Amino acid sequence: MRFGCFGFAGDIDSIASAGFDSAELDLMELSRMTDAQFRAFAARARGTGLGFEAFSGFMPLTERIHDPAFSAPKWFDHAKKCAERTRELGAVLWPMGAGRCRSLPEGAGDESAAKARVADFFGGVARAIGGYGILLAVEPLGPAYSNYLQKIGEVAEFARSLGVSNCRAMCDLRHMLAAGDPMEAIGENADALLHAHIDYPVGPERRFPAPDDGMDYRPYVAALKRAGYQGLLTVEATSYRNLALETARSARYLRALWAEV
Repeated sequence: MRFGCFGFAGDIDSIASAGFDSAELDLMELSRMTDAQFRAFAARARGTGLGFEAFSGFMPLTERIHDPAFSAPKWFDHAKKCAERTRELGAVLWPMGAGRCRSLPEGAGDESAAKARVADFFGGVARAIGGYGILLAVEPLGPAYSNYLQKIGEVAEFARSLGVSNCRAMCDLRHMLAAGDPMEAIGENADALLHAHIDYPVGPERRFPAPDDGMDYRPYVAALKRAGYQGLLTVEATSYRNLALETARSARYLRALWAEV
């Protein structure tokens, strides 16, 4: 098992020092860099010894796929630019939630048309990055984040329906608990899982899992292990006081959990 950690360009040294294997960086941040800035960052990133297999944050959550003014081609071009840069860093996959962006409009008269619009968009992103050898991992999201595609099985079927070979599903402890998705769903959809996220899943803050936070992570970690999951388990923590301390503690804890279950 390889363990990853969310972060931004300025966090990679802390993530490496903490003992994580990989950093899951923000696509929007990378896309805003000039070519010179990106070249300098790529050189620094390679020097950390980290892997950079996964990249998140494809688009701002203020975007709305169902807005008549929404331009899908603009975001497909954005995908190609990001794919070129992330491939240089060793990208294998992009987890993509875009919960508010993809949520079905309330009171939508034609729900099937709204769902088709989401499918067309995700399929278009997958096709845009497929030529760069990158997979798209669609994220099931709990009801606080999206009203559509909330469970692993739903997302696995959605990904299959797109008719593109480089799109599958992923799992996230927070969203599984919120959506009432049983841990057995991981094993039932093992062949569809490309990626996994974890954080302290209680409350709005995304904190690093810790041995004294009162959460039992063993059922989730054990379900991944039973399913033969071989991908990254990435900590999606954005709320912290001391990044260096909390990353190191969490990395040790997760490795111990994996060995224990």
